[in-house]
Amino acid sequence: MPKSTRTKCLIAKGVKKLLETVSFGGISVGEICKQCQISRNTFYYHFKDKFDVIHWIFYTEITPILEESFSINHWEEGLLALCHYMQENRKFYVNILRFHGQNSFIECLMEFYENLAKKMLVESNPSRKFSQQELKWISRFYAYGLTGGVLDWAKSDMEKDPTPMVKMVSNLFSGELFAKAMVLEKAKEK
Repeated sequence: MPKSTRTKCLIAKGVKKLLETVSFGGISVGEICKQCQISRNTFYYHFKDKFDVIHWIFYTEITPILEESFSINHWEEGLLALCHYMQENRKFYVNILRFHGQNSFIECLMEFYENLAKKMLVESNPSRKFSQQELKWISRFYAYGLTGGVLDWAKSDMEKDPTPMVKMVSNLFSGELFAKAMVLEKAKEK
């Protein structure tokens, strides 16, 4: 592992350690440096601020989990794996999600799920030519739904089993719930 990456990992580990006892809003770069036993220059050589550290943590820890499921057939497994990972790192994620302000976690999830939705749309509709505007709007709609599901579940301090939430999201996205409602409505009309 390159020295630069080792230093970033050291800083990330220090931030996570601080977040076990202090809110994210209460952490300063000086405290991070003290925790990691590094100079401010070293910190700023690797990161522009504490938000940049959080952003780096999300992208280096979460992206590999999500990328394993970057397909139309496995996205549910990836969502469930993400939730389990968040449960394993509960103190960090509960703390970081409670901070109101710049929040790269939501941006990370939105970006991933928007890209996944675009891929799924194109692969499942090979004969349809979506405009860029359609692709953007539809993929963002699904990304908001997936991200919102994770955030709502996380607000319960991640105590609950995420499986029912993942199943519900899957049912919503498959159209199964609306299809059943449409069948019932048509039956009423007869």
